[in-house]
Amino acid sequence: MQMQENIALARYTTLKVGGTGRFVAHVGTLAGFEQARLFAVQIDAPVLVLGHGSNVLISDQGYAGVVIINQILSRSYQEGEDGTIQATFGAGENFDEVVADTVARGYWGLENLSHIPGTVGATPIQNVGAYGVEVANLIVGVQAVSLITGEQKEFSNQDCQFGYRDSFFKTQSGREWMITHVTYRLTTSEQSAVLGYADLKTFAEKTNILSAQNIRQEIIRIRSEKFPDWQQIGTAGSFFKNPTISQSKLTSLLEKYPELPHYPQPDSSVKVSLGWILDKICGLRGYSDGDVSLSKHQALVLLNRGESAAAITDFVAQVTDEVYQKTQIAIEPEVRIL
Repeated sequence: MQMQENIALARYTTLKVGGTGRFVAHVGTLAGFEQARLFAVQIDAPVLVLGHGSNVLISDQGYAGVVIINQILSRSYQEGEDGTIQATFGAGENFDEVVADTVARGYWGLENLSHIPGTVGATPIQNVGAYGVEVANLIVGVQAVSLITGEQKEFSNQDCQFGYRDSFFKTQSGREWMITHVTYRLTTSEQSAVLGYADLKTFAEKTNILSAQNIRQEIIRIRSEKFPDWQQIGTAGSFFKNPTISQSKLTSLLEKYPELPHYPQPDSSVKVSLGWILDKICGLRGYSDGDVSLSKHQALVLLNRGESAAAITDFVAQVTDEVYQKTQIAIEPEVRIL
């Protein structure tokens, strides 16, 4: 483990902004993590753990503590007699490469999550989801180490306290843990295919042979049309959460906007499409202010062509205020803003 000083953090985030990290360590082993952790304890500094930085906005002032770049790599598969597979990956693994590997092996479960930027370790934190699948439905357990004591712990699915784009690891207590490995339950059965979304349902009806591989390719095609290449332009994918509102609030909105897409939730609340609200109600699809804009293809996607985190936070405030003025809905970012 080598500790570097005063390193620009913009290169470690997909939004491509952020000031200087006072100390930065690339960690690929538990021993290396322990060295970095003890260093932070000795200088009484906070710790920020990053993977590919696909869901974080670091301020222009940077980070005054210790930044650990999680590069723990490993892949293992255990097949059960019932056709299930316990697939365990190091938190530093590229998530889309892992999805590609599982699909190539003929395993079902992760294919709907193809082409999502970030690392394996980010998936339980964010409860990553797309096209009807969330990792909360697949994760068996999460291995993590304490940033405070160095203790190693296995978190069960229930321990993770998954919610919509949320988990225990987003809480103050949860941020005291660095995820090292994640185990998913996959299957060899195509009966697990999730095809509820209209695009996928149409695709499945037209396909003679349905496989995890061709579902992955279709999702890559769909996402490539909606989302920019995060390697070419600053983006964190969908920047905002789809808001959840009460039934009475929905009734009021439907009186004005009867075509508003909405999805009932188990707790009797209703999730509404923020992309539709931004586009149809607020007229913000494609809106730009300086170097920051919302995508012309998908209004939830924020694009950044500049070098200022402050410009992004100002832009986000504009969008948030406009949505509230038009709908009285207070929206929240998916992205962690530091």
